[in-house]
Amino acid sequence: MNKKIYYIIIEIILAFILAALLFRLAMVRAAENKKYIAIIIDDFGNDSKGTEEMLELPIKFTGAVMPFMPNSVQEQDRLIKTGREAILHQPMEAHTGKRSWLGPVPILSQMSTDEAVNVFTKNADSLDKIKGFNNHMGSAITEDKEKMRAILTAAKERDMFFVDSVTTANSAAQDIAKELAVPTVKRDVFLDSTQDISKITENMRKTGDIALKKGYAVAIGHVGAEGGVVTAKAIMNTYEELENKGIEFVTVSELLKKVE
Repeated sequence: MNKKIYYIIIEIILAFILAALLFRLAMVRAAENKKYIAIIIDDFGNDSKGTEEMLELPIKFTGAVMPFMPNSVQEQDRLIKTGREAILHQPMEAHTGKRSWLGPVPILSQMSTDEAVNVFTKNADSLDKIKGFNNHMGSAITEDKEKMRAILTAAKERDMFFVDSVTTANSAAQDIAKELAVPTVKRDVFLDSTQDISKITENMRKTGDIALKKGYAVAIGHVGAEGGVVTAKAIMNTYEELENKGIEFVTVSELLKKVE
């Protein structure tokens, strides 16, 4: 073989190797710089307004399903079928609010620790595809260290993760989860509890700002009167804007793998 041709071939091979190495380095740096948002949509299970709109969103999210509601199992299954994940939206007593807001099977302050665990177990058993849980209301219970330790121990035995919805600044739940080595994150932003789309849009952008600064953010929205159709519309209107900033929408279980 002509030496000149030989050297040209070597140069081409080296150029390909260098290009491959540079491409791999670029991919590694892109992965390191990736930011994440996990949106949790609460209150599935009752065919609430906004359910269809949420399930049609072109992003991943985690659906929190109220137990023992008319459509709990069906909506759990629809979440899975549409590429999302389902978690238990565990009702827990709050310092304020009506008992009726807690649904049929809540954990109450008057219960013993064993009773609280039994309720949690019953609710978790009723939804066979859940990966974790968060609290519905619950300011009184998430401040109760004894009950939360027992509930989270039961969750760990079931390989469930926990999201602290942070309905009280005095919640002890996430700290206990960490002590027990239960995979856990906590809410950064409540998206709705309003029908004002401009406010929900503002909260979506706030979630994005937190993700860009911290590396990830967890936001909670709702189907039904707390948000529903208007929340789905606000997410639809802003998700591409946030993706263009390098933010990826993930489920909670995916987020936990990325931030461990």
